[in-house]
Amino acid sequence: MGREAQAGPQRSCIACRREGDKASFLRFVLAPDGSVTPDLEEKLPGRGAYTCVARSCLLEAVKKRQFGRSFKGAAAPVDGAALDSLLQEQMERRISGYLALANKAGVATSGGEAVERTIKGSNRPNLLVLSEDISPAIGEKLEGLAQRAGVPVMRALTKETLGMLLGKESDRSAVAIMSPGFGQSLIRELVRYRNYLEEDSGR
Repeated sequence: MGREAQAGPQRSCIACRREGDKASFLRFVLAPDGSVTPDLEEKLPGRGAYTCVARSCLLEAVKKRQFGRSFKGAAAPVDGAALDSLLQEQMERRISGYLALANKAGVATSGGEAVERTIKGSNRPNLLVLSEDISPAIGEKLEGLAQRAGVPVMRALTKETLGMLLGKESDRSAVAIMSPGFGQSLIRELVRYRNYLEEDSGR
């Protein structure tokens, strides 16, 4: 491994023992009651335990009781399904939060026709978010337009949830993010969420 790869703090997965940059793992800490809790922002105090960004590693760590070993017996018994559910919920909340903030900042365009005009315009989006339940015909059309324009495309949430986050009375199946900062933050969160659900940690 070259010096560049070793630039950031190194950690290892408590399940599969893969080593790598700290940023490529999920961090867990102990809550005051001794329960294991995710620390997606890596801001909570205390000793951390790390797993790959993959559900399989999280569940394997629970099965092997690795959290108890990592926290030297101070951790309460871990319910794998409950921790998995909590982690997904936190990831979804972060994605929803960025979308809501982008909308509040006036850098989110929604609705099929409006998004299409934006992609074809001179000021192109930094990210196109399509709902998971978008109709195949509309999804393929917008995805094709975005690819030709060099706009990254990611799928997340439902039409109903997107509409609610954007403060709309009707569902929204497509959202164009016009800010580089929000676009990059959403891509990072969406990639992590997708990798976790697909159990793809890049190994």
